[in-house]
Amino acid sequence: MNLVAAAAFAVALAIPLGVCAQQSQPPGAGAQRHRTVPSEATMQRRWAKRTRDLNLSSDQQQRMQALIDQYSRAHPEGSPRDAGASRQLRQQLMGVMSNDQQNQFRQEAQARRAQMRQRRAQMQQAPNGQGYQQGPPPDQQQPPDQQQPPPDQQQPPQ
Repeated sequence: MNLVAAAAFAVALAIPLGVCAQQSQPPGAGAQRHRTVPSEATMQRRWAKRTRDLNLSSDQQQRMQALIDQYSRAHPEGSPRDAGASRQLRQQLMGVMSNDQQNQFRQEAQARRAQMRQRRAQMQQAPNGQGYQQGPPPDQQQPPDQQQPPPDQQQPPQ
């Protein structure tokens, strides 16, 4: 019986240590997804999304697809990410765009980064790491006495 109690006590002491060790990882330790090369299809999809509002000509789109295809052959999916090669690909893709398109691309990228910073700040401020609140913002919610019951509990009008 003492052996069971001692084991339970040891487990109770070890759990907080494990949680503490998980929380004290250096920043970026969990960012494994950025350390390998994504598939060609993923890269094509990402760049198509980033450039969809730039009104690229079909020639520009084909040239960008060819550059991504060439990069993907030299850097297969899952291989370690080469920052220099990634930077070179980005420069080549930007070179396909006109000056106006490049400026618009940079402005949109800057706006996306600002939006991500804002989301991260909201996530950090959320109590207990709950993240985003579901439903309408608090200023648009109805008081409890005016809320409608779920549809299956509503009674037909009389």
